[in-house]
Amino acid sequence: MAEKIKLTFLGTGSAIPTARRNHPAFYLQYKNENILIDCGEGTQRQFRKAKLNPCKITKILITHWHGDHVLGLPGLFKTLMLNSYNRKLEIYGPRGTKRKIGLYLEIFAHKGVELKIDVHEIGDGKFFENDDFYLESAVMEHDVVCVAYSFVLKEKTRINKEKLAKLKLPNSPLIDELAKGRTIKINGKKIKGKKLIYIENPKKITFIIDTKMNNEAIKLAKNSDLLICEATYSKEDKSLAEERAHLVSVESAKIAKKAKVKRLILTHLSQRYDEIPKLILNEAKEVFENVSVAEDLDKVEV
Repeated sequence: MAEKIKLTFLGTGSAIPTARRNHPAFYLQYKNENILIDCGEGTQRQFRKAKLNPCKITKILITHWHGDHVLGLPGLFKTLMLNSYNRKLEIYGPRGTKRKIGLYLEIFAHKGVELKIDVHEIGDGKFFENDDFYLESAVMEHDVVCVAYSFVLKEKTRINKEKLAKLKLPNSPLIDELAKGRTIKINGKKIKGKKLIYIENPKKITFIIDTKMNNEAIKLAKNSDLLICEATYSKEDKSLAEERAHLVSVESAKIAKKAKVKRLILTHLSQRYDEIPKLILNEAKEVFENVSVAEDLDKVEV
């Protein structure tokens, strides 16, 4: 059975948090990888509420340097220091991220305790890859330099363990040959690996958190299994959205439709819709059917 990608919505609000919605933060887990996307104020408490351990974070992806997306970082760094975080924390963000992380560490350093950090400034394209997945980004159109991210799980050839167990084969390097689809011979009997393997399809999750409408968002989200997208305003407030370089509900839905994504989850709602998120939802449904509005501490699997 394929291992699931797990996603927790730690914060689904925007510039001003409410009792219902914390500042933006999203936590993606796959195998031993634990990736935090943005870290708004209060994110540490959201970790506690979600029964997640922040000391397991392996990477932080920063979309941009507006306060509601990064003011949780100093407190998070302090917690990691005080809990003897023993790995090297990989941080990725847009141009200017190295200098700003340096300032945070200078201001909020804990005497005698070091936090090992590698900071990478990224723009358009793939910026991390291993055998299982890769990460890519695209520059968005906001009122500060801003990027969106995709997590892409690669296509894998898997061996059917149930079929393999029925063959009652001894532990042997020949099993690796079967996993590659090759034919082997054991005790004079031919076994075709092609009959034992299957293809595990790639999976893609895209995060478009702050931007106005642009073609790069559609390109990045192309064929995503799940698109997490800001919908800060209702279509009735389009002029305000344009002024502040944000998306309205129907624009988020248009990105999903044009990118042919399978599922859309809306986030980053303005406080004005705190009690009426269905307004945003129903507007988006006019354009794209498979859509929902995230609530804090929601969990989904892909």
